[in-house]
Amino acid sequence: MVSHETMRTISMAGGIIVLAGIAAWIGLAHGCEAPLGDRMLAGTVTLAPELADRAGKKGVLFVIVRRPQGSRRPVAVKRITNPQFPVPFTISDQDLMIQGAQLKGMVEVIARLDRDGSAGPPQPGDLEGEYERNPTLVGGGNIDIQINKAY
Repeated sequence: MVSHETMRTISMAGGIIVLAGIAAWIGLAHGCEAPLGDRMLAGTVTLAPELADRAGKKGVLFVIVRRPQGSRRPVAVKRITNPQFPVPFTISDQDLMIQGAQLKGMVEVIARLDRDGSAGPPQPGDLEGEYERNPTLVGGGNIDIQINKAY
């Protein structure tokens, strides 16, 4: 039989874990006011060799940051015209889609090579890939994305 004190300890530990998860979700894992460096994402986008012939010479690479739950609307977007792979990228508060928002908390990062250069849902001919460790916490580097899916 488990003692009352053991159950209380287990309960408190569970509460601490839940609070840590909530703090990471809303971006408090690095402190209440993160320095600008902690509100950035950086990495490299590569193109899978089997899609190289479908990429063409022109197009726009969009590196898209969105919340893992809720609206699928982008939080931030980096637009790179006529990319030459591999493409390094950095996304910060300067790339936010909504004025006054902040880049923090848990996010998903995807990369889309768009043939016509227009933002929006993927269209036939577009190529896409996502960070294999999505969702991730803002503030990370080494976010390597391989474009490996064709629409």
